[in-house]
Amino acid sequence: MRNHWLFWGFWVLVNALVSFTWGSIVVNSVPLAFAGMLVGIVIFILIYGSVDAYLLKQGYTQLHNALRRSVFIKAGLQLMNGFLIFGWPLSPEMWAGIISVGITDDRLGISQIHHPFAFALLNTLLTGAILSLLVAVLTAVIFAIRTRTKKS
Repeated sequence: MRNHWLFWGFWVLVNALVSFTWGSIVVNSVPLAFAGMLVGIVIFILIYGSVDAYLLKQGYTQLHNALRRSVFIKAGLQLMNGFLIFGWPLSPEMWAGIISVGITDDRLGISQIHHPFAFALLNTLLTGAILSLLVAVLTAVIFAIRTRTKKS
């Protein structure tokens, strides 16, 4: 189980790298803001690790494999940030971040200047939740394809 948590710690960090970088640029660069982002990342490590442990414990190995593959694909999608050089904002991380900042700042009124920890934590959780929907869709597609090809 030790390797299990190392796996999820590593891959959640890899998947959070671009969002963390964008967040560091956008968010007021104070220690509380960084702490908020790190706490959010740890929460996602615990969530993904727990979900995967449940899948393994219940014997859902195909779903476990699909989840892991989707996390690899999601990590690869971070390369889409390279399109910013051409002025094309195609990155899922960028759009998830824009949406989460809009919700946190505009809708909820949580200011990064007055509440840097809460702002950064909530943005990390919202961005992670949006990107987790992408991972869920990828997982479902991979699982469906793998299940269909095994039946054939």
